[in-house]
Amino acid sequence: MMRQVTRLTRKTLILPLVAALSFGAGLGLAELTPQGRVTAQNGSSRTLHQLNDDFISISERVTPAVVSISMSKRAKPQQRRRLDPNADPDEFYDFFGIPGPNGPNQPDQGPMQQGVGSGVIVDAAKGYVLTNNHVVEEADEIRVTLSDRRSFKAQVVGTDPRSDLAVIKLDNATGLKQAVLGESSNLQVGEWVLAIGNPFGLDSTVTAGIISAKGRNQVGVADFEDFIQTDAAINPGNSGGALVNIKGELIGINTAIATRSRGYMGIGFAIPSNMASQVMQSLITKGKVSRAQLGVIIQPLDEAMSQSLNLPTGAQGILVANVLKGSPAEKAGVKKYDIITRLNGQPVTDTNPFRNTIALTAPGTEVTLEVIREGKKMSFKPKLSEATGPATPGNQPTTPELVAEQDLTVADLTPALQRQFQLLPGATGVVVTQVDQEGPAFEKGVRNGDVITELNRQPVRSAKDFNAAYKALKSGDPVLLAISRQDGSMVVAYRKP
Repeated sequence: MMRQVTRLTRKTLILPLVAALSFGAGLGLAELTPQGRVTAQNGSSRTLHQLNDDFISISERVTPAVVSISMSKRAKPQQRRRLDPNADPDEFYDFFGIPGPNGPNQPDQGPMQQGVGSGVIVDAAKGYVLTNNHVVEEADEIRVTLSDRRSFKAQVVGTDPRSDLAVIKLDNATGLKQAVLGESSNLQVGEWVLAIGNPFGLDSTVTAGIISAKGRNQVGVADFEDFIQTDAAINPGNSGGALVNIKGELIGINTAIATRSRGYMGIGFAIPSNMASQVMQSLITKGKVSRAQLGVIIQPLDEAMSQSLNLPTGAQGILVANVLKGSPAEKAGVKKYDIITRLNGQPVTDTNPFRNTIALTAPGTEVTLEVIREGKKMSFKPKLSEATGPATPGNQPTTPELVAEQDLTVADLTPALQRQFQLLPGATGVVVTQVDQEGPAFEKGVRNGDVITELNRQPVRSAKDFNAAYKALKSGDPVLLAISRQDGSMVVAYRKP
């Protein structure tokens, strides 16, 4: 079982597999002697033999800790086809307790569905296995097969769909081997890795590659993403399997591939061991994962945004697009348009790692935020609260007045527009009814149904106010729009056309 991510848009180029494999100066090159024998230069033969021996040793040590997971679940019952389409429905006979023309109405069980994935033994003494949530999701029965062919039933300890991780426990298993957890934060792009798993049901398969990238997000697999990208061959069935470094340490849980062919195309994704370890410990101790929240809507900084906020060239950080009422951030003094530059002394340059760090911190923990506000450096110490679910959208009206202004058409909030765009309750500002797809607002992400609440940090209460303020701007002046939508808030910056 393997999540597939089909985000590639360009046609895949297929090349014949006749390219020569060459190694860099550190490994030396090979040459053909007059006698026709291949010899190695610069002592590379010893280096290659050592690398070969390392791969063999790692495979022998780690493979016993990687298991094959088979799951079965009952598909949802389908409505039973009646023998006589003109007869009364089965429910009529059920109500009166009499057999109908289809006979006694027994519960209709759907067909059994099978799935195969991989897992990693993380606690040999207690039989805990770490895998992906989608490998065991809704399973009625789970069976785990070890590399030595022994097979055991397993029970789910806990699952976390938001990170796509799960922990299962083997029943009465002895003589297990467990993987050694590595430190994924120390990974370097370009270092060797091995992927071990059960692709296409071929158990104990080992493939080699390198770390292609770190910190991949927006893959579309889970809510919290910080993936390791690798070119080690990963295929359907590798889900939940091990990604290990050259020391044989577990540094990732293989989870997804980017593919247009349902198979390997050189792009695989693994959940880093640091994130997996935190989720695993929470699932084992509590059976669930409790996440913390700060109560801010954040977004990356770009050049236009930095200029609109008068930030120095090259400023690093993330923008607070909104602060939720009653949240830890609001109570601590964090405000909209603050630029968060550090979290607990560590630089903040991207929204995704910041979000993951906050989420995986225990609720009730006090964190230190360093921000820039109006050019001044400030520090706050909010105490994180436990995360809750998203708000439910609703409706609320205002007065109408339609205004077309260059690349944006906005209108006052009316009951009709509230219903049409399913706006949040208590929405104030003006609603975008049309965006020029060739204009800068559309390029920056403004869409129909967005509610503009501020223009250049001044509240917008009506379409007339917005129109007047917008017209006062000259061509080339910065435009800073605060926008509210169902899934949160954002700030958009561009130059007036």
